[in-house]
Amino acid sequence: MDASFFILISFCVFCFIFIKKFWPSIIELLDQHIANIKNEFFQKKTSISEHEKLRTLYQERLQHLHEEIEELKTSASQKLDFLKIKLDTELEVQYAYRQKSFQQIVHRMQRQQRKTLQVRCAEEILERVKMELKKNPSFDDEYMVSLLGTHKEGCSLQS
Repeated sequence: MDASFFILISFCVFCFIFIKKFWPSIIELLDQHIANIKNEFFQKKTSISEHEKLRTLYQERLQHLHEEIEELKTSASQKLDFLKIKLDTELEVQYAYRQKSFQQIVHRMQRQQRKTLQVRCAEEILERVKMELKKNPSFDDEYMVSLLGTHKEGCSLQS
């Protein structure tokens, strides 16, 4: 018997012991490693699908927010247009009221100036009449008496 035969037998015994003792634990470790890889792959796949779901959800929310913003812009522009129209009409009414008030004040001032001028004219006429009376003291003249009467009426109206 040769040494190579003993090596072959010892190799077969080693393989038999190796397969009986160590092989199941190696296969179990490899199976666990494969299961871990499958779990990680499944978790990554589920996280990717969840990410996709969240992305579509956020895109829908973003789209909804864009629509809401557009609605708010439209509503705000309509309110702004309404307020502009309201302000324009209020300004026109105020302008018309102030214009009318100003015209009334001008008319009152003109009447007052007219009265003042009339009173001055009457006073000047009276002064001239008085001067004429001093020059010519004839009291029988009806013209002079009527002028004095109108002056007294003007003075009573003025007060």
